[in-house]
Amino acid sequence: MTRYHVDADALLSATSTTTATIGRLQAECAGLTSQLSALQGSWSGNAATAFQTLVAEWMATYSRLEQNLAALNHALGQAGRQYAEIEQQAASMFLR
Repeated sequence: MTRYHVDADALLSATSTTTATIGRLQAECAGLTSQLSALQGSWSGNAATAFQTLVAEWMATYSRLEQNLAALNHALGQAGRQYAEIEQQAASMFLR
């Protein structure tokens, strides 16, 4: 038999923390993107083209990071709510 212990409140708390972190990352990314976009217009040539390619790669990588964090956050929230609900159901079986 598999044994486990889950602190549903800790999972839900982690969801709040992750949500706040995602917000901070989005704000930082927006600022950095603005700065990098401004640089793109400041020169031309092979170096500028290479820079633009690297910026596009970075933005794609950040987008994947953001998607993964959102998926993780969603899973944490669902797991926390589900474990809390299951615990309530189990406890109610013993109430009269």
